[in-house]
Amino acid sequence: MIRLVTGFLTVLISSTALAELPNDPVGVSERLPASYPDTWVYAHDTNFYALADGKVVIVDVAADNHNYKGSLGVGQFGSFLPSSTRSELYAAETFYSKRLRGERTDVVTIYDKVNLRPIDEIVLPGGKRGQLVTYENTLQFLNNEKFLLLFNFTPAASVSVIDIDKRKIVSEVQIPGCSMIYPSAKMSFASLCSDDAMLVSHLDAQGKLVSQKRSRKFFNGDADPLFVVRARVGDVVYFPSFKGQVQPVDMSSGTPKILDSWSLVSAEEKAENWRPGGWQMISAHKNGELYVLMHKGGKNGSHKNPGTEVWVFDTGTRKRSRRIELKTPGVSIEVTQGDKPYLVVTNGEFNLDVYKAGSGEWLRVIGGRAFEMPMVLHAAN
Repeated sequence: MIRLVTGFLTVLISSTALAELPNDPVGVSERLPASYPDTWVYAHDTNFYALADGKVVIVDVAADNHNYKGSLGVGQFGSFLPSSTRSELYAAETFYSKRLRGERTDVVTIYDKVNLRPIDEIVLPGGKRGQLVTYENTLQFLNNEKFLLLFNFTPAASVSVIDIDKRKIVSEVQIPGCSMIYPSAKMSFASLCSDDAMLVSHLDAQGKLVSQKRSRKFFNGDADPLFVVRARVGDVVYFPSFKGQVQPVDMSSGTPKILDSWSLVSAEEKAENWRPGGWQMISAHKNGELYVLMHKGGKNGSHKNPGTEVWVFDTGTRKRSRRIELKTPGVSIEVTQGDKPYLVVTNGEFNLDVYKAGSGEWLRVIGGRAFEMPMVLHAAN
């Protein structure tokens, strides 16, 4: 009898307490600023467990809590690119009429930065959009963000040129044997090619192809391939190689200038097989510092291995300034562009580790269920 009375009182007290809680508000819609702070990062989640449900999550890496700012869908091996001159975000996506099968539709979806809502879309005909684990250089701007360039792969390689103002495709540029998009000058872009050279495509003011020219061979894809991932400081892009070289290319003119390569590793470090590795293994700050994700004991096939350290180089002197030992091995890195930058690392558990870029001090981890596999990181500015 005592047990029954006690149980009844417990239920009565709990019910009374719950009844006093206010109702949660409904229909509340938060808004983001039109221009994001430089501590915000876009984490592109490819979501291998459900590829049709990829997304981009926006996080404030400087905040101790409430890091999550919002997200937008980027379906089926999508590509993503944020604008710096417009209040828009761009996602190249693929959908099927029966979700995972049926009629295929490719689109570029245009999102509003403030509400993260789709405001327009551009249909991409022909089923050509390259579907691959996301890379930054499958979707790029040209001519101060007047044009959007999209990488296609069928397996023939080409680039669709999209007029953003008119919201339509204006041309398609064939880039046989080449891949990715590296803008150079106002109306030109380069692609890395299987013959160890760069193909440069020159467009006119309407986005139509005018001419193409191949550079000289400047790397050896058999002995020491270049990663297609690059970091940019000013007008110079830096490509790391599988064995620890870095290849700078000056992209300030319509004819990219191949600069002298240099080594990331000393003779002693080379003997220990220190090499770059991961997915997005290189980043840079506008102050001229280059950040490279490195692992020890590298070998043929280890180029996607997580890195245990991030090495920081001065691109002016080509000397290493410091080594940052990671709390957890990482697969992708990005550096924010503020005066007090943060180093953001996608770790092996697919959470985000945040470090002070200057000192290498670990600050926090951001994760939980916000994302599954944030493979590519984009600094907001």
